[in-house]
Amino acid sequence: MDLVRHLEYFVAVAEERHFGRAAAILGVTQPPVSRAIKALEKHLDLTLIERTPDGAAITEHGAALLPRARLIVDDARRLTSTARSLTSADTVRIGLVPQVDDALAARIAASVGVQARVETAGAVALLDGVRAHELDVAVIDHPVVLDRLVAGPAITLPRQVSVPVAHRSSRAKRPRLTMLSDLVFATTPRAANPPAHDLLLDAFRHHALDPEILWANTFRDVAVAVASGRCFGLVPAASPVLPGTCHLDLAAEDVALRVRIVRRDEKAEPSARLIDRILLQAAR
Repeated sequence: MDLVRHLEYFVAVAEERHFGRAAAILGVTQPPVSRAIKALEKHLDLTLIERTPDGAAITEHGAALLPRARLIVDDARRLTSTARSLTSADTVRIGLVPQVDDALAARIAASVGVQARVETAGAVALLDGVRAHELDVAVIDHPVVLDRLVAGPAITLPRQVSVPVAHRSSRAKRPRLTMLSDLVFATTPRAANPPAHDLLLDAFRHHALDPEILWANTFRDVAVAVASGRCFGLVPAASPVLPGTCHLDLAAEDVALRVRIVRRDEKAEPSARLIDRILLQAAR
């Protein structure tokens, strides 16, 4: 049996709670969906969906298997998408560290002018992707251990310190980093890029700040942590001030994000040049 297809039908029915609506979303008629559910139930020896007067109800067993079924269906779609990108001469595979904000990431993807596949990961993982020919070009934070890979010059992107709106530093006429000693620093895990992480903490210590660390993989994680009132974080200078937060200009040179572009081969050189121009514009 086509297990992935049958799981796709199961996920659609479970989410829609209706065979007809699920069939419409899947672009098929209702009978194939009903047959697929019955075949899947027979294969698993479990009842997953029960018909009701209002449509369909997921059983206890179905609810237990639904998260795993979603993962399998999503992974199958990603595999197909990745395979297509690998065989497409027009596809450029771009890696970005999570410190690159959404607006800048969107500009980079749009600038390539071809089908772009963009993924986010720490610098160490992105460099592994470039070495393994899984990525054509990557924007990584600096410094980092390149291990024989060639990277472009470092570009400095301004950042600000985001603090809780009610914190004393947000009301100070001359705020200083030392005022943040009662807050936890929300930032990407050290394993993402140990040299850059350690260099930033060394800069904080130079300002008499040695904060506790909270791992925050995305800007959303940072914003939520800061808005909660117990953390501070670093955000792009041009990013909007979100509710519950306040942006401060503190130790601008020390907290700035330094990035470099790493490319795999000549194929990615045009994309690397475009990305370089966008980063230089953001640095101004």
